[in-house]
Amino acid sequence: MELAKPDGTTVTVKISDKTEYRKDRQAAKLGDFKVGDMVFVRGEEDTNHVVTASMIAGRSGGGPESGGRGFGGNGGGFGELGKDFVIGEVKSVDAPKITVLRPDNVTQTMELNEDTSLRKGRDSITMADIQPGDHIVVRGGVQNNSFVPKSVMVISPEQWKRMQEMGMMPAGNVPVNPPKSNPQQP
Repeated sequence: MELAKPDGTTVTVKISDKTEYRKDRQAAKLGDFKVGDMVFVRGEEDTNHVVTASMIAGRSGGGPESGGRGFGGNGGGFGELGKDFVIGEVKSVDAPKITVLRPDNVTQTMELNEDTSLRKGRDSITMADIQPGDHIVVRGGVQNNSFVPKSVMVISPEQWKRMQEMGMMPAGNVPVNPPKSNPQQP
């Protein structure tokens, strides 16, 4: 199958009799997915950038019209990007505010407060430890029409890359396109 990534590039995904399928956290089959669905693919990428899928997962209502809902790290949902969580690259830090460029190319500024927890790995950090160029995952919620961060996690460049490759963020979720080479293949 061929998947379209949000940046317009495509990736070829090989499926096999060992590929597992999940939809709405339940066992599924390839036929349960349709063109336009947002999916999460776990697998191994070869030197030609072809991914052999060990798992393909999605959820009902996970298409582009779903308002940017994404997957969480363990297959669970973070919620809605910009309302329940923010993920992306730190563009500026002007305490107590942080501006982030999200994977959907939206810049979002949020104001931290005394209840916001800050972490890098297992370590507690301060706002001074967050620098432009860092990648963060922020959980929170909207209060009085403003996103209020509850927790900020600085992630390593390796974690960021892995999240992108695994499709564990809204920009990493990619719509399914029909296979090009063999239309008879499921």
